[in-house]
Amino acid sequence: MKQSAIFVLLVATLTAFAVEMTVTIPVTGNEGTPCLPDGWMLPSEHSEEPADFLENGTIQYTGSCMWQGMSDVFVCGDSVWCSFQDGLWLIDISDISNPEFLSRIYTPLYTLKQGQIMGVNDILIEGDYAYIGDHEGIRIIDINSMELVSTYSLRRAHTLYLSGTHLYVVDGTGFWVLDVQNPEEPDSIGYYKKLGAVGLDVSGNYAFVSSTGGAGFTVLDISTPENPTFVVELTEICCTNKLIEENGYAYLASGPSGFNIVNVIDPLNPFLISNIGFEGSVMRIAMINSQYVVVSASSPSAIAVIDISNPNSPFVAVSYERSGNLFVDGDRLFETASSSIKIQDIQNPLNFVLEGSIDVEAYYSRGLQVSGDFAYIVDMGDYFDGGLNIVDISDPSNPYPRGNYAIGFPSFSFLLAVKDNHAYIPEAVNDILHIVDISNPDLPVYAGEYAAPVEDLFAGDPYTYLAVGNTLQITDLRVPSSPSLLSSISLGTEDGSKICVADEHAFIGNSAGEVWIVNVSDSLNPQIVTSFSAAGEVTGILAAEELLYVVSLELLQIVDISVINAPQIIGSYYDSDLSCYTNIHVDGGYAYIANLIGGFLEIDVSNPAAPFREEFFQTAGWCRGLAFADDYLYVSTDCSFQILKNELLGIRDDDDNSSGNATEYELSTYPNPATNSVTISFNLAATATAKIDVYDVTGRIVTTLAAEEMTSGQHSHIWNLKDTNGSVVPSGIYHARVSTADWTGVTSLVVIR
Repeated sequence: MKQSAIFVLLVATLTAFAVEMTVTIPVTGNEGTPCLPDGWMLPSEHSEEPADFLENGTIQYTGSCMWQGMSDVFVCGDSVWCSFQDGLWLIDISDISNPEFLSRIYTPLYTLKQGQIMGVNDILIEGDYAYIGDHEGIRIIDINSMELVSTYSLRRAHTLYLSGTHLYVVDGTGFWVLDVQNPEEPDSIGYYKKLGAVGLDVSGNYAFVSSTGGAGFTVLDISTPENPTFVVELTEICCTNKLIEENGYAYLASGPSGFNIVNVIDPLNPFLISNIGFEGSVMRIAMINSQYVVVSASSPSAIAVIDISNPNSPFVAVSYERSGNLFVDGDRLFETASSSIKIQDIQNPLNFVLEGSIDVEAYYSRGLQVSGDFAYIVDMGDYFDGGLNIVDISDPSNPYPRGNYAIGFPSFSFLLAVKDNHAYIPEAVNDILHIVDISNPDLPVYAGEYAAPVEDLFAGDPYTYLAVGNTLQITDLRVPSSPSLLSSISLGTEDGSKICVADEHAFIGNSAGEVWIVNVSDSLNPQIVTSFSAAGEVTGILAAEELLYVVSLELLQIVDISVINAPQIIGSYYDSDLSCYTNIHVDGGYAYIANLIGGFLEIDVSNPAAPFREEFFQTAGWCRGLAFADDYLYVSTDCSFQILKNELLGIRDDDDNSSGNATEYELSTYPNPATNSVTISFNLAATATAKIDVYDVTGRIVTTLAAEEMTSGQHSHIWNLKDTNGSVVPSGIYHARVSTADWTGVTSLVVIR
């Protein structure tokens, strides 16, 4: 089998392996085995090594800022725990007029699943732990150390209720009972199928469940938590988002059906007693006291206080023109919107008084460039209201915003280039290239503009290269107040989509899948050298060290351009699952490719003839921009600006800085790919205690082959492709690591079954 065919087979095998899931059906109610809609899955039985959502292989979180997307809040005294789309915040409100951020934990809670973007649904705090329900299930966080301690996979955890050591959850497939006596190992002990289940409250031996489809109100007997049992449901209530049970009455936020009250004094015989209709859809509900509840409605937005002193005849006492998630703590109401929390004094429920607010600068980040100690990010701001944001990254673990430049409405910007003291921002609505003076990072100001519908740009030295329609334009923007066009050249018939410039040549990929190479050594007279066809519309292009990396559709192609007029495709990587590739960066033998929907790929391109996928990092939010500098990855997403570090790359850097020359150790594997066994060989310059470990792509140790004193000279150890339990490992990518006190070496290998 040819080598390229082997790697195609490997990718297919890995893809199949990634989606394969062993399903264990937990104890169910009287409806028997759950019957789930197409595409839905029950979680696996909890294993000894549960998946860690924080672990994305060797790439690890370092810092972030510019957050947006607040989704829920939980209050404990002076501590406010707020869930964002990329993590959990702790905020001190002891001075209510000046809330203070204390700490946060990063968890990529906002990703793509079932074709939808989903964030956090519910959060509750009890004792030393925070329980977060989101699109993946349950995450349990130690709030003292702000560390994720465990996860439990569910379809999508909407609402949580904790009673003793039992965590009750509804996730769209039904009602779950988890034993969380040991928060590090949550365990499913009971289940009842109820499709569309999203709301939950518990009282004594009964659970009240609301759902968005079919009968919207169901009562379950949970006197035996291991066997939740159906009691009754109300078919006249067909859609309910959230509910609260209090003093024998269930109050329901029933979507388009408005606000409903159900008498549950006798849980065996509940009945609907009243309804209030709303013009919009009632989404959220919170209890103020025994006389009032507050609901949040959408389209049009409204928060309404409902008098329930007579449950048979409730009425709207007062309403406000806003909406959001709601949380009541004593005499305070917390209204959570995407970018803020409003804290209202509700001692008089009919007259809310704004007591304080927690505001976050909300951005929808797009293009990203890094230069020196600063990251430059363009964003949409409010819809069609773009701008430039400057972030100080001198301390990668604590980035913070500096200056901001507003382009204004209407505008839409999605990329930029930075050179010297200027940022160049193409604006798509008005076809203008904005030039911004960034010499003062706290006060970026207008410097000039150039009229052109720019598709992509590259800031060279000294000129700036633009892809405009089907032409390459070479411009002199050094005097921003007087920009000039030096020359232009037509390239085919399609619009240019991506451009890069290196070694006096411009490389332009267009929407028809053509790649043009242009000699730009004479800026006044550029000349076409040649062109070739890529796999489809070019969405990323980069030239480095006589190689050209071209991303199009589902393919990364590596092209030898050492003979500039005769480019040769020498390697490629295909992934049918990821078709939204965008910009690309190459460094340290790795190509980092932003995938837009939910993350980016890390491709090992150290052997250009056989690139392979090292890992996929799931970012919080859609990955819009990607930059690489000084071993750090900088990512702009829909919900934050994130800084990451490749730990594997750091290990390899340490190899270079060790007391010995890494090449002297001659670490190698053969055969690679391996099918039955692989020999790991290395050379020791002196007697030392050496350890040989094999890791999988998630960073977990598969097996340890040796940990002993070894003499100087050549050593070889055979791995039989089995883990520590003696089980044969599946096809995939693995890392062999040899470490001594003075040196650590890592090499990758491929296993094919």
